[in-house]
Amino acid sequence: MELSLSPKETEVRPDTIPDLKVDATFRKVAKNAITFALWKIDEDRLEAVSRPQYGLFYDNCAYIIYASSLVGHYATHETITREQKSNVLLERYIHYWLGSNVSEQNRSNVVHKIQELDSYLGNVAAIYRETQNHESARFLSYFKKGYDILSGALINTPQQPRLYQLSGRKWLRSIELPTIEWSHFNSDYIMILKMETITFIWIGRSSSGIERRSALAWVTKQSPNSNTTIVDDGYEQAMTSEEKHLWNSVLPLQKRLVCQANQKKSSSFKDLESNKFRIYKCNQRGRLHLDQLDVGLPAKDDLSDAHGVYLLDNYAQTIWLWVGAQAPQADALAAMGNGRAFVKKKKYPDHTLVVRVLEGHEPVEFKRLFANWLSVWSQENSRGHKPVSTKFGKLDAVSLCERPKMAADTQLVDDGRGERILYRIIGDQMHEISSTKPVVFTTNASYVVIYSVQCATIIPADLAAVGIKTIVYQWNGSEASVETIGKADKFALKSFEDLQKKGQTASMFVQLYEFDETPHFLQIFEGKLIIMHGQRSAILNNNNNDFKTNIMLETFLLKIYGDASYNAKAVEELPLSSITSKDCYVIKTSHVWVWCGQSSTGDAREMAKTVGTLLGESSLILEGKETKEFWQSVALYFNQTLVINGNGTTNNCNSCGSSSSTSSSTSGAGSMCNGGNISPTLSNNCYLNTTVPIKPRPPVQLFLVWWQANSNTLLTEEILGFDQEDLCADCTYILDTGLITYVWLGSQALNQEKYTAIAQCYIQNAPFGRRSATALAIVRQYNEPNVFKGFFETWKDDYGKNFISYEEMRRDRCATEAAPKINGNIVNGSAALMRNNQQKDFDGHKKYPVTVLTQETDMLPTEVNPLKREVHLTHDDFVSIFKMSFYEFDDLPKWKKTELKKLYKLF
Repeated sequence: MELSLSPKETEVRPDTIPDLKVDATFRKVAKNAITFALWKIDEDRLEAVSRPQYGLFYDNCAYIIYASSLVGHYATHETITREQKSNVLLERYIHYWLGSNVSEQNRSNVVHKIQELDSYLGNVAAIYRETQNHESARFLSYFKKGYDILSGALINTPQQPRLYQLSGRKWLRSIELPTIEWSHFNSDYIMILKMETITFIWIGRSSSGIERRSALAWVTKQSPNSNTTIVDDGYEQAMTSEEKHLWNSVLPLQKRLVCQANQKKSSSFKDLESNKFRIYKCNQRGRLHLDQLDVGLPAKDDLSDAHGVYLLDNYAQTIWLWVGAQAPQADALAAMGNGRAFVKKKKYPDHTLVVRVLEGHEPVEFKRLFANWLSVWSQENSRGHKPVSTKFGKLDAVSLCERPKMAADTQLVDDGRGERILYRIIGDQMHEISSTKPVVFTTNASYVVIYSVQCATIIPADLAAVGIKTIVYQWNGSEASVETIGKADKFALKSFEDLQKKGQTASMFVQLYEFDETPHFLQIFEGKLIIMHGQRSAILNNNNNDFKTNIMLETFLLKIYGDASYNAKAVEELPLSSITSKDCYVIKTSHVWVWCGQSSTGDAREMAKTVGTLLGESSLILEGKETKEFWQSVALYFNQTLVINGNGTTNNCNSCGSSSSTSSSTSGAGSMCNGGNISPTLSNNCYLNTTVPIKPRPPVQLFLVWWQANSNTLLTEEILGFDQEDLCADCTYILDTGLITYVWLGSQALNQEKYTAIAQCYIQNAPFGRRSATALAIVRQYNEPNVFKGFFETWKDDYGKNFISYEEMRRDRCATEAAPKINGNIVNGSAALMRNNQQKDFDGHKKYPVTVLTQETDMLPTEVNPLKREVHLTHDDFVSIFKMSFYEFDDLPKWKKTELKKLYKLF
């Protein structure tokens, strides 16, 4: 596919700047320093914004932000400039922000100015084009306490009255509106009406608790001495007559029209899907041509021309321009303009984010679009944690207690020596397995392990650092039926919930799938876990699960994965397609043979010998020194022609046609088709025999998540540069570490019973090719395990204990309000809110004016059930029509309700 863009369509034409000069204001920026700077462009003036004004924008101006930080770290508006040595690598970002009412002259000026700044910094910065209300996650991360947007049209007008629109769960955005009209109101927002004698805080019914808390704090900060009253959406008539008079003077209640937003304020995980974007190669042939590359799963190698420019279209989410390191400077300058021309050509929204990145200086948001960008994950990590290595020296529970960062890095809660209770589930059958016998899983079953964490210390601080006392693990085999997994789900979750009911709140639930066992799960079996095909299930579980007796006459081959107790397991292989000299195998025939390739490590051989001992008396055989007796005994499974000496490669996988390599350090096993990124899912119902290639961890990501009202859509906001302070008690978060995905439940978060749905929704739709079999863990606030805490730069176990909910803030405001008449109204507002809480079903519906709801059936909005029109009335309209509350109305006999609805044309 080829697209052609006319030069006239580009926003910037670099050939109009024959001699690029750098503004003197930019020259004050230290080139090799950690820093944060902000400039405002108002017509032809460029002025530096003073630090106290950071986070304050005017909607008729354009702004430039420059942020520089150490690799893997994040700058904010509070960053203090610190010079660095010339050899220290820095990440550099330039953002230009356009207010909703910015002039064309300002748009043009800001583009020229960012070119000057980019040139001054050596043309190595990533450039982001930001627009009001559609800012990127990185832009938002600079202003963690929120930011304000003032109306340029009101700069020279009297101060009162003013109307502000507040929204944003993580970052509160306040927008000063140029006019005071009902059209600005929306049930998703919180509106602030500031008048000379009083400030009204209007609470949209669909706003969240965290937004409401932030709004009350915002009003306190902006107007600390102002009289305030809280008005609930749909309960405006609860105001006193004096307040209604003031309100009606600017916002007549008879003209009230409040709807819910048609567009989402945030993205869902489906919006963030990666590996589903188009890549174009930019070619200049008189005018710009875009040649679409024919790629399946996007890979870093697709950006192969260091002299060229590529455009990545993430389906209108973001337009990325990647500029090769050897590309001409003119191409780098023209990239942003070409990106804007593409947006116009494709008729994408004008606010579509456009980002230019340079080879070797790509931000993490770009890198993780490519699931195989292995050099990224191995060289750096957004939280500064190294990938799991194969050696940690002597592991002991005390060290892991004392050092949460080590625990997080290794994903080892303790040394695995705690007590465990193991249950096997298959179909509708479940039985406990003795902990004294070898642990053999079959692929057609699920297993639940209830593990008691061991920490060999009595020091309170160390015990608190571990965070949990019990882990409930659920492991599902690749061939397990839906019935089996369903029963295992119920039992595991019940076990987890029962711990909460018994007061043992310090617990964690982890759901695992075959191929993706975590280090700690393998550690509790000391590297001796054996996974065999489901067809052996009946034989293995006869005779009271006596493994050695049951396998006496069986023949099979086990491949050994890993070289330490926390990454090792033995997996049955059949058929065997190829062998490398790095491999170790245990072959059970009439004798037990332990075969080790000549390139295998001593540690891997020790793990193989340990597994061999579990099967009986064994013999160690080294590659190249096999006896005739060995070849005769193992001929059915093991053939010398399969061995590929020491080159670390294998033949093509018979099942999927892809190539893969063996890693002694990996903890997983399974097919990785399509370039090594997709693990077999449970629906495949087959067991594939190749191994997971070395896969360093991607950078850790934190998402704030919530369910969209009246839908099953999970919405999200990513938090870059996160820390513990970003976790709020009334919210739910996902921490994706690459190895395991944690769902963090705040102590006062809503919909806690839906945590498994949250986790599954994320795994199915998460960015950068996450596998459906990725391990999931559920943790609760104040009971976070050390393996979770260690991903945060600092962690305080008592942080959040003094959390104040919105309801408490509201009551406190009511109790401390000085003016009796206002105080009385707040009480009324609280009473209205109380009624609101009693009528969640009523207030959960989208509200419409009476005139809309009394129309003919075919004219009603699609959300309205013609037989239930009354639930779409606001509380005030409902009381005005029926002369009673919805709660009272709902208690009436059905015939009476129908008569009343017919009387008022609402049936």
